[in-house]
Amino acid sequence: MSFKFSLEPVLKVREHREKVQRQKLAEEMKRKQRISEQKEAVQADLEQFLGQKDKHKVYDVQKLRNSYAHLEHSHNVMGKLERDMQKAEDAIHKERNKLVTAHRETHIMEKAKDREFSAWKEDLERNEQKAMDEIATQYYNR
Repeated sequence: MSFKFSLEPVLKVREHREKVQRQKLAEEMKRKQRISEQKEAVQADLEQFLGQKDKHKVYDVQKLRNSYAHLEHSHNVMGKLERDMQKAEDAIHKERNKLVTAHRETHIMEKAKDREFSAWKEDLERNEQKAMDEIATQYYNR
């Protein structure tokens, strides 16, 4: 006689849901990492551009316009990346909360399984003890 948890399908669904939430959280964290790398690349490009700007003392109007256009573009890109980073952080927070909820639901089912197993084991031991008592009684009556 083996133990079979009555809510095994529910436990499997909740474990799968938790696994999916972990994957979603990992995807959001990768997205945030990509945005962070893009920010670092733009920052490095901007620092390099500003470093080169100091080397050239003579400017004509076109170079000056190009410099300001490049700076403005870089700042616009950084602003967009900052907004994207905030969205990614919000998404990570949301997915993390969903993962906590999914883990809690799975943990509740695992606890229910443990309680059901303990009750099953106690019932099995009680039945075995009854059988042993019956055998002892029959042996004594002979």
